[in-house]
Amino acid sequence: MARTDLLALSFDDLAALTNRGTVKRAQRELEVNECTATLDLTDAGDVTVKWSDEVECRLPAGVVLREGRCSCAAVGLCRHLIRSVLFYQQHTAQQSGGEVATPSPQPWDPGTIGDDELARCFKPRDLAKARQQFEQGLLVELVRGVKPTARFHLQACLVRFLVPGDPRYTHCDCAAAAPCGHVPLAVWAFRKLDAAQTAGILTTAVTTLPVPVALLDEIETAVGEIPELGVSGLVSAWTSRLSRLEEKCREADLVWPAEILAELLQQHERYASHDSLFAPERVPELLGELLIRCDAIRHDTGALPQLLIRGSRTDRPQALDRARFIGLGCGVRVGKRSVELTAYLQDSDSGSVVAVCKDFADPVDDKQPPRSFAELSQAYAVKEMSLAALAGGQLLIRGGKRDASHRLMIARANATVQPQTFTWEQLPAPVLVEEFAELDARLSALPPSALRPRRVSEDFHVCKVARVEAVQFEAATQTVQAVLFDGRGQAALLQHPYTSRGQTGAEALLAKLRQMPQHLRFVAGVVRRSARGLLLQPVCVVFQDGEKRVAVQPWIDAASESTPVEVPPSTTHQNGDPLTDYWQQLQTALSGLLLLGLHRADGRNAQQWRELQQMGEAVGFARLARGAARLADELEAKSRTLRWDWRPASEAVLRLAVLGRLAQDLVN
Repeated sequence: MARTDLLALSFDDLAALTNRGTVKRAQRELEVNECTATLDLTDAGDVTVKWSDEVECRLPAGVVLREGRCSCAAVGLCRHLIRSVLFYQQHTAQQSGGEVATPSPQPWDPGTIGDDELARCFKPRDLAKARQQFEQGLLVELVRGVKPTARFHLQACLVRFLVPGDPRYTHCDCAAAAPCGHVPLAVWAFRKLDAAQTAGILTTAVTTLPVPVALLDEIETAVGEIPELGVSGLVSAWTSRLSRLEEKCREADLVWPAEILAELLQQHERYASHDSLFAPERVPELLGELLIRCDAIRHDTGALPQLLIRGSRTDRPQALDRARFIGLGCGVRVGKRSVELTAYLQDSDSGSVVAVCKDFADPVDDKQPPRSFAELSQAYAVKEMSLAALAGGQLLIRGGKRDASHRLMIARANATVQPQTFTWEQLPAPVLVEEFAELDARLSALPPSALRPRRVSEDFHVCKVARVEAVQFEAATQTVQAVLFDGRGQAALLQHPYTSRGQTGAEALLAKLRQMPQHLRFVAGVVRRSARGLLLQPVCVVFQDGEKRVAVQPWIDAASESTPVEVPPSTTHQNGDPLTDYWQQLQTALSGLLLLGLHRADGRNAQQWRELQQMGEAVGFARLARGAARLADELEAKSRTLRWDWRPASEAVLRLAVLGRLAQDLVN
């Protein structure tokens, strides 16, 4: 009888059960015929492999791999057992005429695992405890696939099912031995997911959370004053009230609304202190997101877990002890008068991705050119260590803190930065992605970003690449592009903008992709869905260069003599995306109104919004166009009315902020 469980284990599955070094060594010994073997397979499914180096491995029927027996002195799952599994898979393929003996892997649902099967793997006491935890409420992100996954947001761990129908073959990020207590929780969660869905996010709570109506009313009243007076007209009493509301939100476990209020206060403080880091474009974004979350909390339809919208007690600042973080690259966000650089890092133990962010003000004097991104990345981020070194190395830290948004604070921590070898195949899930289809299924189940956790690394992934095609510079959009393929032949689009301040890094990326496309191994960056499929916006790409690996950080890399510089054509004229252009103009107009206030608006503002109405109708943003028309009507009425009522215009501004925040997912 064939052992389907052993045949289902891939290289990555075996590495998850042991480590990649052990699997690679076993694979190498088998490939070079370092020793020969004889296989004995009984009708019951017992597998015995006798090796010429006098090692004998036994894999009895009904026994999982980790409980196999080997005659060597090693403790646990040794390389001989791994070698025996690989040999058995090879032998079975040869017996079937060189083809795989079992059908190609198909997506399956762990929810089909019965309670009787769980009872054979867990004690009744442990199942009863798990059931109680399940009913108290968990936030779980599920993906059905060839290797289904269940990501527990509150416990910060991920369960991966390796063999169809067998809960014993699972891998979890927690420290417990497999199968751990998260497995029955994952099985029960999959049963709650609609059968027609490939992926989804759900809560297992039986009871619904109370709606803090009075607190939501206070928040909406406070932020409703911003359009009337503008950020420039808000007084100290308003900031004190917003600070109190932030504390009330934290006490009510409204973590994400509290974080938004804190950012609004920060923007107001920067304006009041004439800080050049004040970003007026952030005000409509924050206002829109806050109102969206308040509305979703007030009107709980059950379509989306409230813990996702509100945040939870686990989304709190956390003190760190000893930790090792692997640098995954540095990204750039360009504002109107400032630039934010973000170095992404993954905790090697927990697998969570954190970020070190640093803002830089652009020169006020137009005669002084802004510094390049490569130059900015050399600024110190941790003591005397630069952002570039942090993003491309590994950080060893003792102390520090991680805030609710997963920003890493290292001010007084004992920290050092060392080089890394970019062996990213060892990165823990869920940041490491093997298959684009699985990632696409996960992203398709996510709600709009305004209703998701506000972690800076929420959409950040490291994607394993099998091959690259169609490398080009597209002059129309001024972007470096390439089509990436995973091991199963699924495609995704890599796209990176060419900018004057990031010119050297973009050229280095284009040159490497053209010179050695067959050697691209990993792409790290923000991933989103688009009309052309998955879109990867890279902050770091890793190539195999002989025995070593080299990384290119396309935002911040400086020119080097070893990298030929290719100047893309037609960099002076750029045909931007009309949707993006319209959204940016809308946000600029909104930020201007929210800065000065409606009482200081005049006929020019009315004309501006009338033009935005016409532009919105032309590009198909119907709701935004109607909102712009309503605001233009109210502003035009102001010039004809002695006692103008500003409240309808304020409602129009806030509605446009909400619609603009929702549209942001379409244009970014």
